[in-house]
This record gives sequence, structure tokens and C-alpha cells, in this order.
Amino acid sequence: MLRFHEPFLTGREQGYLAEVLAGGSFAGNGPFGKRVQAWLERHTGCPHVLLTHSCTGALEMAALLADLQPGDEVLLPSFTFVSTATAFLRAGAKLVFCEVDPATMTLDLADVARRLTPRSKVVVPVHYAGLSCDMVKLTDFAKQHRLFVVEDAAQGLDASRDGRHLGTWGSLGTLSFHETKNVHCGLGGALLIHDPALLERAEIIWERGTNRQKMFKGLVDKYSWVDVGSSFYMTELQAAFLLAQLEALADNTALRLGQWRRYAEQLAPLAAAGHVQLAQVPATAQPNGHCFFVLARSGAEADALREYLVGHGFQATIHYVPLHASEMGRRLGYADGDLPVTLDGAARLLRLPLHHKLQLADLDAVAGAVRQFYGA
Repeated sequence: MLRFHEPFLTGREQGYLAEVLAGGSFAGNGPFGKRVQAWLERHTGCPHVLLTHSCTGALEMAALLADLQPGDEVLLPSFTFVSTATAFLRAGAKLVFCEVDPATMTLDLADVARRLTPRSKVVVPVHYAGLSCDMVKLTDFAKQHRLFVVEDAAQGLDASRDGRHLGTWGSLGTLSFHETKNVHCGLGGALLIHDPALLERAEIIWERGTNRQKMFKGLVDKYSWVDVGSSFYMTELQAAFLLAQLEALADNTALRLGQWRRYAEQLAPLAAAGHVQLAQVPATAQPNGHCFFVLARSGAEADALREYLVGHGFQATIHYVPLHASEMGRRLGYADGDLPVTLDGAARLLRLPLHHKLQLADLDAVAGAVRQFYGA
């Protein structure tokens, strides 16, 4: 079976891990953690980055920093991983699920505008597959309606829109370094803080609700409990592993984009004939090759295509079941037929294998099998 995903390895991880073992500092916010944060700040242009144990943790920090009050509403797509929703639900917000644009499977801004109410407080664009909605329009809309923007850029590292890295448009952005991402440390994340006014409280939340960072900066002689918080650190072992990965990011992105474009070229005739729909990448967007997906003409056809590919030795996979259609979504008041565009797109979506171990012949074989399925 040609696998859908293989975790990326550079070969340099062991050397950095050995340095951590020799140094004897393991818990987090140590030398490697600081190096990774500085690397991400330079690379993304975001002034402040805090490493977290997961993207879920980064989203939970963002939800606390949004200072949500009972009854405040958070606008977000239903087509996303559960952490996007649970972070804000745990903070006491009301979730308002919005449709996606089937051209990119990212947030439909027109639907966001339709669902806006006086209680709307936060909007969360999710950058699916390294693609994004129009972030210029979104941020202008957010300013007009005083919405706090938190970007879920879990899949967006090294992708950009209008020359700006995904994750740096909003007041806050989040990244994932789960092993399913382009680069990883097994499990990890980061909070990107674009609004400097949020930094001091972000550091307090990150430090379990204490002003420990002020002590390190010499502003207080001892730290104490001053706010809510939790244990959000990434360990030094994770940070060392991640640094090796980030140092290979440029080559990794170039390789994945080459594979992404190969699929696009091979399957373009099928799209032109109306058999499948491919992601429509705006001219001002630069994707990162996180995943390549096709949209079949129906959910039943997508299932049949997936079974056909698996039967021929190619592991193709679906993605999210829309959150509003889940058991928890129903408990929040949503019905199965709500958000029909999202339901339709999610049912028709199929992801093809894409990772650093694939050869061009592998990609051509997968694309060839898709063409064979459609008799092309």
C-alpha cells in the first residue's frame, strides 16, 4: 500500500536531541525553545511567537486572550478539526458555524456576513490545505465590525496570501507541528502574536497564570499567580527535534509543491471535462503543498473513487466530518441539513497521497488510477 502520509525526517534530529540530553534542560522555554521561537519570528515576520505543546494549546491560549464573555459568539467554519471549536467552547463562547467556499474549502466571507450579530466577537479563518480566504477582505470586515481575528493556520506554515504569511494577518495565529504536518515534532504548536498589546498577558497565560517572565526580565524579584493560565510549554526535546525540521523547511516545501503541481497537471484534463473539481488557488496565494484534494461529483462517487484507489494500492482518505453535523453539533442546536454547501463539499472531498518519500512515478501512478476510474 502506498501510504497517504509519511512523517518527515531530516536526519539531523538526533544530533540536536543529543545536545538536549547533554545539556540537562528538558522542561521547555530553554535554549532550543528560544531558538525555534526566534526562527519562526524571522521566517514569518510575526514579532512574537510562543511555542506550545500542540496547536490545540495555542488555540486555547487564543480563546483566553480574546477575553470572551457569556453569550459572545465566535464565527468559524464547520469544516475544520474539532480543536478549532472546542478551544472557544471551553472559554464560554457560542459557536456560530459558517459555510465554506467549495473552491478552496475555506471560510465563506459572504456567509460570515450573513451570520453576523451584535454578539459576534471573534472570527476564525481556517487555512485549509495551506489555502486561505481573502484575508484582506476578512481583516477589513473584522475592523469594520470590531471582530477579533484568530487564524487557525495549523496547515499553513510557509504558505502566504498577498505576500504575507498565513497566521500573521490576525491579532493571533496558530500553527501545528503534529506529525501529519509538513514539518513536525511529533506533537507541537505555536501561538503567533501579531498585536503587541496581547504579549504580556499571553506570556502570563503561557506561564500557567504567573508573571514568571517578568522575573526573568528583571522586572520583579519573584513571580506569583496573577491570572488564569495552564501548562502550554513545548518541551526542549520537542523544540530540538523541531529546529532540525524547520532548518529543512525550504527544501521540504519545494518538494511538496512540486508534487502538488504534478498532481494538478496530471488531473487538469479530468477537471476540464467536469469529472472532478480541483482547488482554485488565487493568483495572490502561495500554497505550501500540505495536501492535494479532489472534489468528486457526489459523495457516493468520492467513496467509490476512494475504494478504487485503495484497491489498487493507493491510500486515499476523506477529511473532516463537518462539526455541526456531529453528535456534539446537534447538542449545540444544529440539524443535519444545516450548512448544505459544507456538507456537500466534505462528502465529495478526497485527499491523495503526498509526502517526501514519493517519487514522480508514484504520483503518476496515483493520478493514472484516478483517470482510469473515470475511463480517461
